Amino acid sequence: MRKSVMTLVPIILLTLLFAACTSTAPSPISTKPPQEVAQLTEAPTATEAPTASTPPTTTPEAAASEIILTVSGPAGEKTFTMDDLKKLRVSEGQAGIKSSTGKITIPAQFTGVELMELANQAGGLDPTMGLNIVAEDGYAMTFSYDQITQGDFIAYDPATGDEKQMDEPLKVMLAYAREDQPLDKDSDGTLRLVIISSKNNQVTDGHWSVKWVNRLEIKPLGAEWDLQLTGVITDVVDRNSFQSCAASLCHQGSWKDDKAQQWVGVPLWYLVGRMDDAIKHDGPAFNQELADAGYSIQIIATDGYSVTLESPQVSRNNQLVLAYQVNENPLPDKYFPLRLVGDDLQKNQLVGQVAEIKMIFDAVLATQVANAKPPTPTATPVATPISAAVQGDLVITGLVDNVLGLNEADLRKMEVVEVTAEHPKKGKETYQGIRLNDLLKLAGLKPSTAKLTFTAADGYTAQADLGDIQACTDCLLAFTNTPGIFILVMPGMESSQWVKDVVLIEVK
Repeated sequence: MRKSVMTLVPIILLTLLFAACTSTAPSPISTKPPQEVAQLTEAPTATEAPTASTPPTTTPEAAASEIILTVSGPAGEKTFTMDDLKKLRVSEGQAGIKSSTGKITIPAQFTGVELMELANQAGGLDPTMGLNIVAEDGYAMTFSYDQITQGDFIAYDPATGDEKQMDEPLKVMLAYAREDQPLDKDSDGTLRLVIISSKNNQVTDGHWSVKWVNRLEIKPLGAEWDLQLTGVITDVVDRNSFQSCAASLCHQGSWKDDKAQQWVGVPLWYLVGRMDDAIKHDGPAFNQELADAGYSIQIIATDGYSVTLESPQVSRNNQLVLAYQVNENPLPDKYFPLRLVGDDLQKNQLVGQVAEIKMIFDAVLATQVANAKPPTPTATPVATPISAAVQGDLVITGLVDNVLGLNEADLRKMEVVEVTAEHPKKGKETYQGIRLNDLLKLAGLKPSTAKLTFTAADGYTAQADLGDIQACTDCLLAFTNTPGIFILVMPGMESSQWVKDVVLIEVK
């Protein structure tokens, strides 16, 4: 959807309704000696009927002896099976997340091992080190010593999404059980990261909640830093948020220089999209209408040196990258923490030590921006990402005749099919769900439709051409073992398009 210059700050209503907190008294964070671990993990679970992809000879004993985690550090590398993890000190607590799109996953009780306990198995941490959490698909997130030892995270009220002060330190844990049951491998993996408290009264930012974890790496940690964004709105991006955005399955951009050095970071236009109106991530986060009207973008270094680019040059240009790594290492001091790179730049424009990005408007456009008023909400919003009027486990919006908000019960009333599909990394499995083309037919596509954008609960997005989807008869919105949580089954497509916990489909 194109956005008018005169309506630069649209109101996106992300109202989350909770009837009541869980009636079960929350469990405090606790630690138990190894001999009590069995009581937490041996609760009986429902067994599923075997499918063609289920190895008939797999036994619980074999699964428990499989290596599921590797921890590397000063003392070398150590591997763990599930049995090994359960012999370590056990922790429990309540954890939930707030995604970048504003969706809140209410807290649940998790069981696992705290990160510091795991770090101590490979030599331990000191204040100069960080712990890199790596998932099976390569996604990674680094936690600092202070975060792990002091619980230095922003917490939000689960009912309102508002930031809140905690009266107890938060703890970081690698979980292997939820509500005393093994994690759902489809939606969480065997292990996932959670930030816990003793009560179900907080959630934290979704980018911390790394799923499908299989590796921890203790490594030296560079200094913390922030990137100031000053535009239609102001924002601050910290190191961890930038690193999350620069993940290979998120918005990573790269550039190779004339010395064959590989620079990795985030395309500049994504960062401009965080400050050109109130939409920071979901939906049409980059205000193309405003970019077409024309403005300047200043990239400013810590010493005041700056480079100015024009919006037409930056607009959706993946070749202009704000890099935070070179050859998989942090930038050297003369460029740290960020450097602007790209083929479209002169040598004097390759500015390092970037601290701020600023939008500059001419007099006419500046007046329009200053006087812009939010649009008056209509009774029935059309093509609005997620609003109070459109709710469900899955929302389909954009260039459609019918904006849909569907719960699992609604989807179960449609034609449910079963297909066997080969995941690029996990091999063949059998899935049940609704054909994507049936959902698109129900929504009714506008003639100008060309692409689909899929958004997960934690803010991860992926795109696909409409033609590829229409040609894919076995592409599914598949059910999982957890009601209301779905995965995309995308035969013949890259693993990045098999989006897990998908909550939003936007037709563009």
